[in-house]
Amino acid sequence: MFTHQNDIMMERKKPSLKNFFISFLLISTLLFNLAILYKRLFIQPQDCVSERCEMVRNIAKVPFDQYIHVAFFGKYAFRNMKIVRGMAKTFHSILDNTHSPIYLHVLLDSNSKLRTSRTLRKVARIFRRRLNITYYDVNDMADQNREAINTIRKYFFNKDVGRYNDDIFFLSEVFHDAFPKRLRKIVFLDVDLKFLSDIRILYQKFQEFQPENVIGIGPDLQPQYRVDFGEYRESHPGTPVASARPGRQGFNTGVVLFDLDRMRQSQLYNSLLNATAVDHLCNKYLFKGYLGHQDFYTLTGMEYPELYYNLDCSWNRQLDVGWKNEVGNDIFDQYHRCEGKTHVMHANGDSLLPKDSVHLRIN
Repeated sequence: MFTHQNDIMMERKKPSLKNFFISFLLISTLLFNLAILYKRLFIQPQDCVSERCEMVRNIAKVPFDQYIHVAFFGKYAFRNMKIVRGMAKTFHSILDNTHSPIYLHVLLDSNSKLRTSRTLRKVARIFRRRLNITYYDVNDMADQNREAINTIRKYFFNKDVGRYNDDIFFLSEVFHDAFPKRLRKIVFLDVDLKFLSDIRILYQKFQEFQPENVIGIGPDLQPQYRVDFGEYRESHPGTPVASARPGRQGFNTGVVLFDLDRMRQSQLYNSLLNATAVDHLCNKYLFKGYLGHQDFYTLTGMEYPELYYNLDCSWNRQLDVGWKNEVGNDIFDQYHRCEGKTHVMHANGDSLLPKDSVHLRIN
C-alpha cells in the first residue's frame, strides 16, 4: 500500500515537472525573441539633420576609422524620385559587392530626410546589414562656408545651366571644413553609379596617394575641357592642358576620394580657396567655367597637378557620348576610351546603365 501510494505520488509529480520545463522553455524563447526584436527596432545609430550630430552608439563595435565612409548628396529627394531611386541603386550595388562595414554621410535638406532614411534602410535590410548613417543639413553646411562658396560660384558658374545653380555644386571644395574633424577620409559618389567591384579596393587607393596629393579623382571622358580651354590651347600650341591622355584632359566628379586630413593641412590647397588665387588662374588659362566643383578641380589641377591623385577611369566609367556629335568620332574616342576591367559605371548625362534584376519599391 505504501509503495502504491508512492507510485501514485510520483505519477502526479511527473506531469508537474514536465510542465515546468515546458513553461521554462517557452518563456526563455519568448524573452530571447523579444531581446532580438528590441535590438533591431530600438538600438540603432542615431539619425540626425545637423553637421554637428554624430553617431552616439555603435552596436557593431567597429571603430569609426575602420568604416568605409561614403558621402551622397540627397537634396530635393523629397520631390525628385530620380534622386531617391539612384541613391538606392548605387547603395545596393555597393553592398552587393562588399562585406566591409559602410558608413553613409548624406547631405540633404530636412524635408528629404524621411524618404531618404526609409529608402536606405530598406536597401540595408535586403542584405541584412546595419545602416550606419549620419544626415547633415546641407543648407546649414553651405551657410557656414558661405564666403568660399560665393567665391567659387563667382568663377565657376558663368552661365546658367539649370541644375548646377545650387550650393551643392560649390560645397565639396570645403568638405574638410564642413565635415566633423573626426572624419578623416571619405569617398564622394554621384547617385547614378553602379559598382561592379568591392568598394574597399577603391578605398585602398588612399594608400597610393603621394605626399602632396589631397584628392583622388578620375578623368572626364568627354572633350568638354578641350572646348572650354580652346582659347588657351590656340595661343599655346602643343600644351598638355585639356589634351587627351597622357595630357591633362580634365576631371569628372562622379567618384572622388577626399583625404580630409590632408586638405585641412595643405597650405597650397587652402590658398586656392580665395578670389585672388582663382581669378589669377582663370585669367592665365582664359577659362570661364559653369560646372562648379568639377571646374575648380580641373583648373587647379592644370596649374598644380601634384594636388591630385589620378584615379583610373575604370573607377568612374562614364557612359555619356553626347559630345561625339560636337567634335567627331576621332577626337571623341581619344578622350572616351577606357581600357581594362570596369569597376564603376557612371550613367552621366542621362545615359542609361545596363538593365539588371534590381527592382526596389520606393515610396
